[in-house]
Amino acid sequence: MATVMFAGCGTKTEGNVQTTAAETTAATTTAQTETQTEAKIDNKDIKGSVMLYTSSSDDYVTDIIDLFSKEYPNIELNYYRSGTEEVVSKILTEQKSSGIQCDVIMLADTPTFEMFKAENLLLKYDYPEADQMYEDFVDPDHMYYGTAVASTGIIYNTSMVTQAPTSLSIFTDPATKGNCVMPSPLYSGTAAYNLGVYTSMDNLGWDFYQAMKDNEMQVVNGNGGVITAVANGEKAYGMVLDTDSFKAIDNGSPIAFVYAEEGCSSICDPIAIVKDTKNEEAAKIFVDFMLSREVREFAAQNYYKTAPRKDVEPVSGILSISERKILSVDPKELYLTKEESKKKFDEMFNQ
Repeated sequence: MATVMFAGCGTKTEGNVQTTAAETTAATTTAQTETQTEAKIDNKDIKGSVMLYTSSSDDYVTDIIDLFSKEYPNIELNYYRSGTEEVVSKILTEQKSSGIQCDVIMLADTPTFEMFKAENLLLKYDYPEADQMYEDFVDPDHMYYGTAVASTGIIYNTSMVTQAPTSLSIFTDPATKGNCVMPSPLYSGTAAYNLGVYTSMDNLGWDFYQAMKDNEMQVVNGNGGVITAVANGEKAYGMVLDTDSFKAIDNGSPIAFVYAEEGCSSICDPIAIVKDTKNEEAAKIFVDFMLSREVREFAAQNYYKTAPRKDVEPVSGILSISERKILSVDPKELYLTKEESKKKFDEMFNQ
């Protein structure tokens, strides 16, 4: 920028041709634009395929496939989806047999990707626009990047509850006994992350989970099951993500969402390329696509997914990243304690 400003003060003479700095700058900008356009066209000409393993919802992934196919018609995008824990099991099983069968992984939480890093399963990739992302959602080693920030809070059935709750203590209040529901950390990556975060908090800890157990908290597989139970009036309160909640509200479900005063346990749906992918070029194009401003805006506007980019605003009703009290725990620490915590949860709730 300084070069352009200083150049604008004079002219450049070559032989009998006098060229103003503005003309030189315009020509340079045009050339850069043409180069960028050519690069984009070249990307569109790339042929290949990408296999994605993910825990994202089918409707979201289907929309992503449609958008990607329009942008890159010569790259075939396929996917397999299930809960984070089941996808991880599939990946580790494949690793021990014929090799991992996907090119890109997009799951719920960072501890899972710390485990993948420890197992040397991920390919380092320097995303070109990493400087546009909030630092907290960029792996320092550039092995994975957050795609969407989602925070766990409280939903309630608006036909059954007249006063909105403000605290996670609603799940341990004797007045709500048998009337609350949460996702299982044995299936849901979000719930597994919550388990690690909440049990690390001095004001919550394992006492919080024991109190929920004593209060007859129902445990279902995933976030979708929580919303269904509360929306149908089977339960009055649920522990669930803001993204899923606002989407359900948009579709007419009689529920409302609040961020708990204790703070937000927040996942970021990281994305990474598998180290031994045979489709590295196409996989990098897909990662760039998923992290792009355009796709993050689409996800925010249509799925209430808060972008980890500084240049994309959340939709109305959802707190911005800076407005949330995000509960932070070192993902490496959560990775190291994850399996032990899940085992303790299983013993607490199922035995």
